[in-house]
Amino acid sequence: MLKNLKNMEFSKRLLLFVQGLIIALFILTTVATFKGYVDALVAMITGVFSLASIAFGFYFWKAKAENIRKYAKKLSPEDIEKVAAAYFSIFKEDNEDEGI
Repeated sequence: MLKNLKNMEFSKRLLLFVQGLIIALFILTTVATFKGYVDALVAMITGVFSLASIAFGFYFWKAKAENIRKYAKKLSPEDIEKVAAAYFSIFKEDNEDEGI
């Protein structure tokens, strides 16, 4: 297990750490609720879940960038132009709806 953890990418280790924090927070919240210590949990819950959203957002952004790079090597330039045109047309439609 420890050997697998050393060979794992940093971003995956970061996600495991954040998931561990969420599980620990769940256990702490359960115990604190039964004991009546609820005041400090608001800040802890907000902090942990904001950290989780940043970590997961970074991981998905990184995976998207890796996939774009991987598929750019496999696709022909014409295919890349088609995909880019489709993507930008969707983006343009979204901006037109917002009045930008």
